[in-house]
Amino acid sequence: MQGGHNKKSDDLHKLQGTKPTPPVPVEGAAVQPGRPRFPKGLTPEERRIFKSLCAELEQRRHLSTGDGELLYIYATERARWARAKAKLTEQGEICTYVRLDSNGQPHDQEKPNLWLKVAQDSARNMVACLDRLGLTPNARHRIKPTGDAVPAAEPEQSFEDKYFADLDTTAKGLQQ
Repeated sequence: MQGGHNKKSDDLHKLQGTKPTPPVPVEGAAVQPGRPRFPKGLTPEERRIFKSLCAELEQRRHLSTGDGELLYIYATERARWARAKAKLTEQGEICTYVRLDSNGQPHDQEKPNLWLKVAQDSARNMVACLDRLGLTPNARHRIKPTGDAVPAAEPEQSFEDKYFADLDTTAKGLQQ
């Protein structure tokens, strides 16, 4: 870690079985690559949508840790849109509602289904999220790819390996 934080030593990483992954600046990349934290409170359908978009953005080299909130909003809007669309399919786009006149008499009145506005608003919000994430044809050129993944560092030799390697070369030198 950088920015005034203490970095774990390589020995501590080895002891804990973790790998060091310090952020490495990449020339020409506006944002470092990374996966956003998985938000809590998503339904299984929203989780599937979130993961799917993460995979798409990662494949395009556009995924960063800062995309989490926007992906969360998209996933919830997409699930809301699917529910509204199911209701529209079931009930139709025009519904008959009962209205009472000034005398209290009921009258049937045809109006657009209330789920239609929910579906339209969700679709509009989904397009806005996709546009900001660079997943629409018009927005692709505006999104800069993230940097390359940090290359895996070669494992460092332990003290014993270095010591015995030095002994082998010393022994070979004595034999000649």
